[in-house]
Parts: sequence; structure tokens; C-alpha cells
Amino acid sequence: MSVTKKISWLHCKLIINCFVFLAWCGITYSQNLQVADSVNARYTFSQKTNENKIIQQTPSDNFYRTDSIFSLSSPKGYIPSLFLNFGRQAVAPFHFKPKEWIITGAAFGITVALIHFDSDIDDWAKVQKQKHNWVNKTSPVITEFGGNPGICSAVAAGLLSAAFKNQKGVQTSLMATQAMITSGLWVHVLKEFSGRERPMAAYNISKSEGGKWHGPFAQFDQDLAIKKPGSSFDSFPSGHAATAFSIATVFATQYSDIKAIPIISYSVASLVGISRLTEHEHWASDVFAGALLGYFCGKQVVGHFNKTHQNAVSSSLSKSQNKADLTIIQNGNQIGLSVKW
Repeated sequence: MSVTKKISWLHCKLIINCFVFLAWCGITYSQNLQVADSVNARYTFSQKTNENKIIQQTPSDNFYRTDSIFSLSSPKGYIPSLFLNFGRQAVAPFHFKPKEWIITGAAFGITVALIHFDSDIDDWAKVQKQKHNWVNKTSPVITEFGGNPGICSAVAAGLLSAAFKNQKGVQTSLMATQAMITSGLWVHVLKEFSGRERPMAAYNISKSEGGKWHGPFAQFDQDLAIKKPGSSFDSFPSGHAATAFSIATVFATQYSDIKAIPIISYSVASLVGISRLTEHEHWASDVFAGALLGYFCGKQVVGHFNKTHQNAVSSSLSKSQNKADLTIIQNGNQIGLSVKW
């Protein structure tokens, strides 16, 4: 095996190990929490009432029994929550607060600026594979992690978590797939409405700097479709960047208390975005817009999940407070009964 092939294979193994490391960190950390929770539970059993036990219950307790992902009616079921996420994302702009509008405006401004400099950035990116042999060997491998290998890695992390009966890991993997699906939908919608040329098509067909924007549903125009390939209509935004950042955001948010996981997650996602430039598949503005979509979809999915499960625990607590409770209490040498209703 040549040296360059060894380098390429080592980079591929490094990325795969990153995803395995993310899953393993989550499993190990959660198992440590479960041990601590078990010790705390034995202590509170002898010191506190049943009401306090319910307050300490985490949203993921009894996940496999009470939070069925196969339910078609419960908001905690996979399909209902997926449709709810689509709906929340669609109407999100109508509920923006001033701060969120400022962030959106800044993101729009950066995208416009990148569109202006897309051609210059592409001139720099497209020659990197020629200048650096290690880029030429690793870029094609890295870029695939915004496609099927990245999706399979997220699913594999979920299966690994399920094998170790790690509830948080399973939930994280399920949320990652929802973030990928929802971001993929919005990417497809924007591709249809923008109809932008990819760099290769722009250089070989239209000769337009920054790629020509054909507009909504241009690929269904028979006159254009006959003369132009599909790459002339599907550049903006980048689907690979959206997929990579949707996965990274879910894992980084879920395991934000483990400093290495957000760093690794966003680093891998950023490398995927850069590889779309070095592979001459997208403009810089495509990658930026795709990364934003993946990030915001990942944040929304995690936020909705946490809100749904917190409401479930609050509901259980409210019901428990309305029930009669009989407790044996001890004060010094005196023993009595405490009755609540």
C-alpha cells in the first residue's frame, strides 16, 4: 500500500473513531450518572417522601417502557414528533423575538457577502487538491460523511447505545435522524426555489462567476432540462453540510457537559463543509447556508424533545400531588403518621 493511500485510510479511520468516541463517551458518562443516581435513590428512599422521588425523576427514566417511539398518537412517538418538528420549524419565523431576528439578519448578511466572494473563494479551494497531495487523498473521504457514512455513523451510535441500554444515547441518535430529515426537507425546498448552478456546471456550461441562478422549479423547464444537467439547478444550499451540522448539533447539545464532544462534533462537520469546496461541489455560500439549516434544525429538535419530556414529568408530579399520601415519621423517640390529601 502506498504512503498516500495509508494517509487517506488513516484519516478515514480517524473520522470513524470520532463518531464511535462520541457514542462511547455518552454511554460511559450516562452509566456513571446511573450509578450515582442509584446511590442517591437508596438514600432518598429512607429520607424523603414519594413526592420528592418523583421530583428527582429524570425525563428519560423508563424510556423503553413509557416513552414508546412506536406510538402514533403520543407526542413522544417518533412519527408524531417528527411532524410536529416540521410544523414548528415552518412557523418559527412568525414567533421570532427581536434577538432571533437580529441573528437571522446577520446570517442573511453573511450569506449575501459570501455570494459576492464565492468565485474568489472557489478559485482558492479548487486548486488545494493539486497543491497538497494529502488534501487530494483525504477530501473525497471526508466529504462522504455528509452523506450515507455520516447517517450510518449516527444510527450506529444509537444501536451501540441500545446494546448498552443507554437511554440518552438512543434518544440522541433518534433526534439526530429527525434533525437530518427535517433539514434535508428544507434543503430540498431551497434547492428547488433557487435553481443555482454548481461550480463545475458554472465553469463548463454558463461560464457565469458564482453560478447562474435559474430560479424556482427551473429543472422542470423542458427547454432548460434538455440543455443542462441536474448539477445546474441544485447547488444552494449544501445538503452534505446540512446533514453534517444537524448531527453535530444534536450530539454537541445533548453532551454539552462533556467538553470533547462538541469540539469533535463541530470539527468533523466543519471539515465536511470545507471538503465540499475542495471537491468543487459547492460554493462557500451554499456550505454556510446548509450548515445554518443543519444547526437550527438540530437545536429545534433537541429543544422540542426536552420540552415534551419535561412536560411529561411535570404532569406526573401534578397528579402525584393530588393523591392521598400516608407516611410514617419519626421525631426523636416519637413515631407518628403523616396524612396528606
